[in-house]
Amino acid sequence: MNIQNRPWTIEIVNLETNLSVGIWEHEVTPQPILVSLSLRAIAPAFPQTIEDCINYQPVCAWITTLWPEQQHTPLLETKLFELMNFVFAFDSRIEFADISISKTKAIPAAQKVGVRMALSRSEYEFLMRRREECS
Repeated sequence: MNIQNRPWTIEIVNLETNLSVGIWEHEVTPQPILVSLSLRAIAPAFPQTIEDCINYQPVCAWITTLWPEQQHTPLLETKLFELMNFVFAFDSRIEFADISISKTKAIPAAQKVGVRMALSRSEYEFLMRRREECS
């Protein structure tokens, strides 16, 4: 690691979006989803411009604007991997992603229910290679 580059953690907490996800008939209609990400990336310790930083704005825009346009998906786990794919493709400096996706209306007695996964880039790439090999 270059002495001028340091690990940064980018936090996005409970970002609201609407996705068509779930196994029940009523879940074909987009429902409220909360997304949280903790991204670890290597970037300049003393950034001078936004290009030096991991810009969270395009990530948030994709989650709230483009992602909801996708077709219905039965499993929340599939949606999590879609987001994982986006994050690691978005910026090669991202070396670790901890992502959670939660439904806010699935279980009336719970504030939210969902899934969470944390992967390093190398773990993610290994899983994607294995997936291709098994296909």
